[in-house]
Amino acid sequence: MRILIVILTLTLVSCYSPRKRMTQETIDCEDSIAYNQIENTSDFWEYSIFILKYPESKYFNIALDKYHKSRDEFFDSVEMPIIDCFSNCASIQIKANQQIIYEHEFISQKDLQDSLFKFFCNDNNEELKPEKKYTDDVYGKPQEISKGHVQLQYINDSCAILQSVVKDIHYSISSYKNYLSKNWYKKEFKELGENEKHHLDSLLENRLILFGWDKEYIVPPPPPRPSLHEKYWPDSLTDDESEELEKALNE
Repeated sequence: MRILIVILTLTLVSCYSPRKRMTQETIDCEDSIAYNQIENTSDFWEYSIFILKYPESKYFNIALDKYHKSRDEFFDSVEMPIIDCFSNCASIQIKANQQIIYEHEFISQKDLQDSLFKFFCNDNNEELKPEKKYTDDVYGKPQEISKGHVQLQYINDSCAILQSVVKDIHYSISSYKNYLSKNWYKKEFKELGENEKHHLDSLLENRLILFGWDKEYIVPPPPPRPSLHEKYWPDSLTDDESEELEKALNE
């Protein structure tokens, strides 16, 4: 009986190890093929897509350097200023001491993934979270999807947690992809057909913007919400219309 147990145990171990190695080899192979396809591009979005899709890649730092170089060249060519992060954008800043600021407040890294997932879902349609738009699913049916994206800022050469933070962003978007899969197709993402998976991937692949600074950069807070007067009191109102509007707001 003991001999049988030992044989079964060894068999299980021998079966599991090659499968594990094969899975890792497959990931590394896919990673290498994907990088080889973009390594000579001048399109910074291609590097952003790669970094987000393969956050644990051995090519991560190379792709990141090429992303910054191609993005800076593009911004310089069109004289485009740095884009501030507002309602459709989740702002993440990694400070020099490795603390994380998410949407202008300190956050623990263990809470980042869930916070980003809720940001993309915005189930309560909060004003300071991303808007939604309609897009066709793979069968041509209109579906809702978030306009949200992530802006990640960090200090060059002093960001030990950068890759793990990108990994959290990757998993938060994967969770949102699964959320859409269940809403659109009534199935988990892993149960979808290849065309359905590819279509969802294409809609969410370019959701990451990165900025690396030589010294700490203070992210400006979002502009204040408009007052009732600014929101509901157009300059073109007549005196009578202004009186009616004032009464309605005071009721």
